[in-house]
Amino acid sequence: MYKNQKLHWLIGLFVLLGMALAQTSTPQPSPAALRGVDAVRAMELANAWGIQGAPVQSFVTPQAVHFSFADGQKLQVALPADRMVVSIAPYITRTHPCKTHYMSSCRGELVLTPVQVVATNQEGRVVFRGTVRTLENGFMDLWLPRNQTYQIRLEAGGRSVSGQISTFNDSDTCITTLQLR
Repeated sequence: MYKNQKLHWLIGLFVLLGMALAQTSTPQPSPAALRGVDAVRAMELANAWGIQGAPVQSFVTPQAVHFSFADGQKLQVALPADRMVVSIAPYITRTHPCKTHYMSSCRGELVLTPVQVVATNQEGRVVFRGTVRTLENGFMDLWLPRNQTYQIRLEAGGRSVSGQISTFNDSDTCITTLQLR
């Protein structure tokens, strides 16, 4: 019994250390924390701050990741010229209508769920195939080549769905219409 107690204590210690490291690896929300970061890192920070409930509003358009801080400062990080991010929240029973993804407030139903993703372009070429785990906000971010329409297939928990997404300058960045059946 003593060995089990010691093992549980060690596991608890590692969990606490991991939580502490995770919290310290994300800087506090500020324009300074975004200085010199690319769009991928800006999305990572926006997602982390949104999940933490930090006092910053963040959203993504086809052009940039936008931030509005509590002190009134606003900042944008441009998306790359060749790729765009599309945030997808697959669902089973509960969703919300959305076109522009707000990392600070959008929440999806399936949290930390592994999803098999296949994205095929109009020429029939697979541009992405892999497992993506939804974030704590229920969304997954896919970075895809711009100016294309994709057929996307998602599978999770024995359910699947297919749909269409696009990466044009007027495309939605928040996809909440893909119901797994």
